Amino acid sequence: MKRNFLPDGWQAQAGVVLLIAVAVGTILRFFRLGSRELSIDESLSWAESSGPRVADVLRTQHQLDSGKLPIYELAQHGWMQIFGESEAAMRALPALIGSLSIVLVFILGVELMLAVRGSPETSPAEPRSAKSPSKERVRYEEGGIYMVAAACALLFAVGLPSVEIARQARMYSMMQAWILAQVIFLVRAWRQGGLANYAGLTIFSAIAVATNFTATLVISAEVLWLIYLGFARTQSDEESGSAEPWMMGAALVAAMLLLLPFLAGLRYGVEGVQRGDYDWIKPPGRWEPLATFESGLGSWPFLLFALFAIVGGIRLWRSHKDVAALLILWIGLPPIVLFAGSYLVTPMLVTRYLISSFVPLFILTAIGVEALPARSYRAVAILAIVSLSILRVSSDLRPGDSRWRDACEIALTRAGSERRIGAFHEYYLVSYYIPAAERDSVQVVRVPLHGVEGEAPRVVVVSPTATPAQVAEIRRDYPLLVATFKNVIVLSRVPADTQNAPAG
Repeated sequence: MKRNFLPDGWQAQAGVVLLIAVAVGTILRFFRLGSRELSIDESLSWAESSGPRVADVLRTQHQLDSGKLPIYELAQHGWMQIFGESEAAMRALPALIGSLSIVLVFILGVELMLAVRGSPETSPAEPRSAKSPSKERVRYEEGGIYMVAAACALLFAVGLPSVEIARQARMYSMMQAWILAQVIFLVRAWRQGGLANYAGLTIFSAIAVATNFTATLVISAEVLWLIYLGFARTQSDEESGSAEPWMMGAALVAAMLLLLPFLAGLRYGVEGVQRGDYDWIKPPGRWEPLATFESGLGSWPFLLFALFAIVGGIRLWRSHKDVAALLILWIGLPPIVLFAGSYLVTPMLVTRYLISSFVPLFILTAIGVEALPARSYRAVAILAIVSLSILRVSSDLRPGDSRWRDACEIALTRAGSERRIGAFHEYYLVSYYIPAAERDSVQVVRVPLHGVEGEAPRVVVVSPTATPAQVAEIRRDYPLLVATFKNVIVLSRVPADTQNAPAG
């Protein structure tokens, strides 16, 4: 059935909103992208991706970040070969993926709304009656599908979690894109069946988990949803036109089977609990799952998101429990799993592990806004949420300091003829901020608490993550304070006037 897309119709209005979402979202993701120094985690991604050959990338990634496949690192490696390894260049790839994800959210919104309201192409023909909706009403309902989907995309475009993760040279933006594609195929498989949709569900499930194992949190919510669908179907006397839940479950199982050859690497990541890889995460408080969403969105935006998401969830539950159950489980199960795991195994509840759970929150918020009785009310509500979100995001777009770059530059002037610099924590940050032209002639070494006089470097850069006790201990070997840059300390063991160093 051919649809009539009129230039002044609902579809055109939704297209304008989508274009605004993509434009604003892209600006927020790329604005001042290189104005802040790399974070500790970003320096690891740089170390994994910066090898001269693919074999070097594979080897380094396995050493530094096992437990996943180097999908992002290989993509970043190719990107850096073309655009360089500056902060802005490295972050541009996740920012580009984040911008494209805005369109994926729109597509997901359309698929979900088609599941709620029915698609003209797939819905069975109904006999006309006096109560049948008019053509104008059908057109309005169909256009409303695209308006809600466009609102979902706009909220995602300006939401702090999605903007923040897209501005980091890490794999989470890519993982989120894979998850969005995976959920799109899940909904399509549920609505329509079809080999292509089941294949897409399998492939993107496997790729998402391979990119980062926290994608299993979303898949766990989907499995629980499929169990709910199966139970609901057994309790219903009506024959459903949607796909059998077990077929979608089989597609997810197939995805896990695809990952079996890489089980050893994935298991290594899980075993990181025993190695203490997650010791940096603090134990969560009683209300931490809720507080994670509040801190992720910002206090004032969170109030509006929560209010309209609750309204949207109630409205959706009344009209289409199956879709509501999927979105609610997608929001709620991942933080519950991480919260329980934080007490049963090790603390693991952090915002970036829940990044994809914000997407269904945006969708429910858009549905809640649509429930407002007047178009002017809906416009004001969207404008308020978008404005508060942009204000919150803008506070993170201010230029940062250059403490690591300054510390490394001053350390070079004190390194002596050996050209060796010690790094007490954050070895890869120190390595990155050695000027690229001098990296081949400068050796960065990890400094132990008790260095040997003849082997230890003359100067050491001490990270702010070092405890006061650790700083006091290392100052026994490096008693001379050279400089301090925002808690990044440069210490020396040899007076500056005895070194053959260039003037600083």
